[in-house]
Amino acid sequence: MTHDDDILHAELLCARLCHDMAGAVGAAAAGAELLEDGFDAETVQLVAASAASAVARLKFFRAALGPAGSDQPADAVQDLTAAYLRATEAGAAGRLSLRWSCGRPRLAGDVARLVLNLILVARDSLPHGGEIVVEVTPVAPPGAAGLAVAFLGKGARLGDESEAALLAGADPAGPRAAQAWFTRRLAEKIGVTLRFESRDDGGRIVA
Repeated sequence: MTHDDDILHAELLCARLCHDMAGAVGAAAAGAELLEDGFDAETVQLVAASAASAVARLKFFRAALGPAGSDQPADAVQDLTAAYLRATEAGAAGRLSLRWSCGRPRLAGDVARLVLNLILVARDSLPHGGEIVVEVTPVAPPGAAGLAVAFLGKGARLGDESEAALLAGADPAGPRAAQAWFTRRLAEKIGVTLRFESRDDGGRIVA
């Protein structure tokens, strides 16, 4: 990998982050401008909801894309995910639901970050909303993390470029594939190979 490749990957991830944040921050800014003309309950509610959405997204991205921290309570990772999915429902043109099954009270920092990034890949694969299913086994098998994240819904699809980046490490050309590429690198860091199981209503990524 060249220095230029590193820069490109960083640029694409930043573009993905900015795209995800733009709606919530823009709505909050627009609501703040309306407040200059006078306070009303509807505008105040809009600003509050937009600000809450931006905060939920930022907290999720800080945990997913920032340096891995210490062990995390599994419930905290679940709550972070649920808040992020609620915040991004509008952009999915449909409801996003979470089904969470975790056999561990705590997740190692690198494992928690891998889970969050797999969720981002799953979220990108649900253009019309749907369900994200997270499964964490009580004990990780040898050479695996014991994780699986599925995305199920109308039109759910990983996408050829994202699949190539996720499973083969192919260089990404767009922000979504860059997210998949970054997720693969996180898996490689902890010595885990990712595999993908396609389904008629979506797919399942296993680590």
